[in-house]
Amino acid sequence: MIRKKVLGGVAVVVVAVAAFALVDPLHLLVRPWFAGIAVGLGVVLLTVWVALALRRPVARFLVGALGLLVALVWAVFVWASIAISPGLAVVSEVAGPDGSRLRLAVVEVETLAMDAPAYSVRLRAGSGLLTQDSPVWVGLSEGAPPTGVRFVDERTVDVVAGEGCGYRSTVDPVTLTVDPVHRPLRLDGC
Repeated sequence: MIRKKVLGGVAVVVVAVAAFALVDPLHLLVRPWFAGIAVGLGVVLLTVWVALALRRPVARFLVGALGLLVALVWAVFVWASIAISPGLAVVSEVAGPDGSRLRLAVVEVETLAMDAPAYSVRLRAGSGLLTQDSPVWVGLSEGAPPTGVRFVDERTVDVVAGEGCGYRSTVDPVTLTVDPVHRPLRLDGC
């Protein structure tokens, strides 16, 4: 009886962590891994908890089979989303204002679907598993990297994509929310 309550409590905590990982208010770079593991573990714990609460063996088997099916589908979905996620090779970085933990990274986006490189400007903070990452400017395939990126202040960044093409965004230094995220529609203009 006590094991069921403890298991139920752990399952509720893991489901809450999984919900947080799916919402991702902090824009973690490892979000797909974090969410994948947390949701998968939540499915397994909830399945075991519900199966232990049932008295009939047939009901336990059906709950276990359903939980296994959901866990397998989730694992395939997570694997596919991670496998097709673009690689982000850092080309250059610009440090934030003095005393800030922020930095702007110009990255080359590497995907299997693109013939030519595409470039992006990402707002980053932290390191390791707690690295935060948000797009600021996303260029087109075959486009050139931006000619300039800079912090105006801790809450404002500029990206210069070419002559006469300047983009300004406001950023939240805690959550790394960027408004707006710029996505040019043509290579020959802003």
